[in-house]
Amino acid sequence: MKKLSVLLVAMAVAVSASAGVNLKASRSIKSNKIMPKTEMVKSTVKVNDLKAKTQMRAAIADPEGEAKTYLRSGKAIYVSNGYLYTGEQNKRIDMVYGENGKVYMKNLLFGTGDAYGENWVEGQMNEDGTEIVVPMGQSIYYSDYYMADVVLAFGQTEVLYDEDGSAYLELTVDDRVTEAVYSVDGDVITLQGTDGPAEFTGELSDYEAYGLCAYWTDDLSFAGLEWNTVFTETEAPVVPTVITEIPEGCTTYQFYRNSACIYNSIFGIGETATDGKFTLAIDEANGVAYIQNPSWWHDSYNSWVKGTYDAATGMITIPTGQYLTYSEAYEYGVVLGWGKTYTYENGVDEETGEPLYYLGTELDERTTEIQYMFDGEKIFLLGCEGDINAEFPESFNATGLYTYYSDDLSMTALEFTNGEEATGDPVNIVPAVPANPSADEWYDCGDETGFSRFYFTLPTTDVDGNRIESEYVTYSIFVDNVVNGVADPEIFHFTGDDYTFDLDYDADITEVTYDLYSSAVDFHDYYVYMYRTNADGYEPLFTENIGIQVYYTVNGERNASDIVWLYPTQTNVDELNAGKTVANVRYFNVAGQEMAQPEGITIKVTTYTDGSKSAVKVVK
Repeated sequence: MKKLSVLLVAMAVAVSASAGVNLKASRSIKSNKIMPKTEMVKSTVKVNDLKAKTQMRAAIADPEGEAKTYLRSGKAIYVSNGYLYTGEQNKRIDMVYGENGKVYMKNLLFGTGDAYGENWVEGQMNEDGTEIVVPMGQSIYYSDYYMADVVLAFGQTEVLYDEDGSAYLELTVDDRVTEAVYSVDGDVITLQGTDGPAEFTGELSDYEAYGLCAYWTDDLSFAGLEWNTVFTETEAPVVPTVITEIPEGCTTYQFYRNSACIYNSIFGIGETATDGKFTLAIDEANGVAYIQNPSWWHDSYNSWVKGTYDAATGMITIPTGQYLTYSEAYEYGVVLGWGKTYTYENGVDEETGEPLYYLGTELDERTTEIQYMFDGEKIFLLGCEGDINAEFPESFNATGLYTYYSDDLSMTALEFTNGEEATGDPVNIVPAVPANPSADEWYDCGDETGFSRFYFTLPTTDVDGNRIESEYVTYSIFVDNVVNGVADPEIFHFTGDDYTFDLDYDADITEVTYDLYSSAVDFHDYYVYMYRTNADGYEPLFTENIGIQVYYTVNGERNASDIVWLYPTQTNVDELNAGKTVANVRYFNVAGQEMAQPEGITIKVTTYTDGSKSAVKVVK
């Protein structure tokens, strides 16, 4: 199913599939792969007579009335992290009882409703309070990007088989059912008219059921189905406070991160020297301090933690247990704490015989405060230990600021001062001349119908070695088609139609901002890469020499690096200059400094007696 990108919000939630039966979805109606053990199968979706139906898009933001919380139970086939699962329902559902018997339900469908956001659907309670009727066709999610809804319906799933014996799951929407009926008995609400397996056995038959379902209106792709659904009234969960704004009147200080981090993510465990910025805000009159994004690994949350500030000593004390983020739909968040990481040996590698090391983590629940020292210029995280420059595995042994998931206490990241350095150095953004970028790598597909690409690394410092900030960095690409040995450089125009930049309009540009993305140009962590193709119908992005120039603009003052060239077609350049007499040869490093002999990545510049020049990249 093509809409799975919407479900990435569920990525950090632990979900288990019944007996390893996964139904993997991709971009086609016939694309859901059931994988029981080793069998690979496909699936499809069939919807009857949808053209006559009018979808009712929910426009309910915050309904008024008596709010209640229910715990859901039952069975479901649902989507999570790009897979479909059979699962037990265990999510809460919020309901509001309004005037004239109106009933509003949030995240009505398990596994799809809660992942698709905070949309409400509307129902009607009968006069004696024994039934709630919910019209089908209501939208539980709308995507501006796809211009399509996820809508409610009743449907049947069935496992069928192709001629080759491969199985696929078919959903048929039952257009005869125009409303879902829930019976009400005190604090228990039960969905009527569903049928399906009462237990999951790991067989394909577990996917065959009749119940409340949801599907995408544009391609009819399957989004989930539930049956045997029961809501039981329960206490509303306590939602912790996440500080997203601070009081006016605070004095703010911005710092570069100057620490180290050990982190655990879906991509594995790693260590890094942190970068980016964080902010300290002080309310000196009231002795209060706030720190925004105290953990580098979670700086996208832009939340604050609160503590005390002693102006006499410069001591900042931040209580642990504060939330950096929280998901009401999944009832967990990321919490600030103190802890440690350590490595331990467990077995040996069968191929190399080398010991295998694992990462252990430990939350220190006895530590209730995290302390910083602020000297008016720099800020220091106190009491932490660690050295990522140490030899593995010691580099993973550290004590410091520990962030963890509230539901299982598992570590997301541990941050610590690497040696005696400050946690943060003050930010001072001033006009500067950026250092030269470097031309790092080239691959040419030649005459093949493939992709050529080149890589440039943008500078992180100015020519004096001081740090520069990416939001003030832009760059231009140049092409230099050598004609009869004479360079003819020109700036490259990116057309919005061809390069589909992430802009509000299709603009033609010659200067690219650091954070701009397109299908042809992308960069990450100061790394720029671009593609061309020789496939039929495509014009190559470049044909000969490629250059890049970096600009740094602060307070209206603009400075530029040199144009750094990448010369991928040395043979062609040599052919152009065949028969000429060489006057001299000089070597330059990627920073533009002349060298006596080539070393590493070097630009070789040859001057001929007729005054023409050629330059090629050589690696020694």
